[in-house]
Amino acid sequence: MNVNKRLKIPVIRCEQYQESQKDPEKFPLIKQSCHGYSLNTLPPEVLEMILRLLPLHNVATSVRLVSRHCSTVAAAVLNRAFLTAGSRVEGLIKHNESVMKNMKTHVGLLTCSKALNALELIKAQYKMLRAVTWRYTHPPTKQRKFPRLCFYAGSLLDNLNEFLRRIANYDSFTEDSGVTSFVTVCKRFMNFFEKVSERRVNRSALVSGCKVVDVLDCLVEGRQVQFFKVTSNRKGVEGTVSMKLKYTMKRAWFTCLEVSKNSEDKTWRDEQRFMYLRLRRLVASVNEHFFENLHYEHELVLQIPLILSLRPPPASTYSGYGEYGGRFFYYGNMNKYAYESKFMHPTRTENITIDTEQQIQRPPSFDLIIEIELKCTPELAPLSVRSILKSDEFETYETKTYKNQQLYLRMNVICPASIANRLPSNFVWELHSPRRMR
Repeated sequence: MNVNKRLKIPVIRCEQYQESQKDPEKFPLIKQSCHGYSLNTLPPEVLEMILRLLPLHNVATSVRLVSRHCSTVAAAVLNRAFLTAGSRVEGLIKHNESVMKNMKTHVGLLTCSKALNALELIKAQYKMLRAVTWRYTHPPTKQRKFPRLCFYAGSLLDNLNEFLRRIANYDSFTEDSGVTSFVTVCKRFMNFFEKVSERRVNRSALVSGCKVVDVLDCLVEGRQVQFFKVTSNRKGVEGTVSMKLKYTMKRAWFTCLEVSKNSEDKTWRDEQRFMYLRLRRLVASVNEHFFENLHYEHELVLQIPLILSLRPPPASTYSGYGEYGGRFFYYGNMNKYAYESKFMHPTRTENITIDTEQQIQRPPSFDLIIEIELKCTPELAPLSVRSILKSDEFETYETKTYKNQQLYLRMNVICPASIANRLPSNFVWELHSPRRMR
């Protein structure tokens, strides 16, 4: 008998089992005749094929909790579903753009435009989800200091798949097809993932790597690579990635003030988590205001006759704040219309001469600048350069153990808005490795 062959476990129907308990002589061979495979004895490939047919919410909340074997297979199904969703979004965007070029009716053109706007918002949220989770659900190296985590937001993936199905079928797509609710669910999941799952395993910078760069790379516009170089040592085994990046966020601010420390101890994990949270919220707000104005301009270009006249987006301002470890942070941004109403048209007067003089004066520049200086080993590099590092030489060394992992990241924040308010205009945040938490 083959020792690797999976053993069969008896599976008895409830009705037959109850009858056999009442009259054992009538069913003497029922336990020998009714056999089958349980979930724990199914090969992973077969179990994975079965789980793909189930709603991902059930896979995440029920099947994943059955046993260790089911948890491993369910995690693989959920992680793969998250990766394939990104390629589906990209494919639908390209398909929608090609359909719009050949669309002749105003109704069809307006529907395609709304669908494309929604897909752009979904793509931005997907990139942020990937920036938050990819180092834990899809680690860049086989030599991991922690077990592979699972993208356990099954209901989020189900909503995304349903949304993409509506996009593919233009007849069932409406302007309010769940984009707002999807964005809300994504934010809740990222907050929970960073607070619970990531915090449990992020014991040093060698685990989280260049996550700050991954989050800032989610900006739709304003990213500039000033320097990029990959070097190798004398043996050619482990290389070093050196980068200098510059991010510009229009009409944004990020201020740090030194305050008295609280009585509670300061932990390295929470310090990192709150920094990720601030940058993630700021980037999301900047992208939201960017798409708001971009979609409005797209509809103006289409020149489609509407029942109601097209109105510009309302003035909107986002601000967030928080204190931790003796530092108080205040950050946020405003859209184009809030900026113009505050600085370009502060007052309305009937005197045309005075109004003209006020418009001639240049409004203050509130463009937030974040400069990144980075030097690390390839396995800790940002996600944006992974495709560049995917050479045969790098993949060969990727399977080996990295004994000399290094990471140095310096983030310099320059905030002109703080100068106007007589606040500190410069903030420097550094990340070194190896550094263990307390």
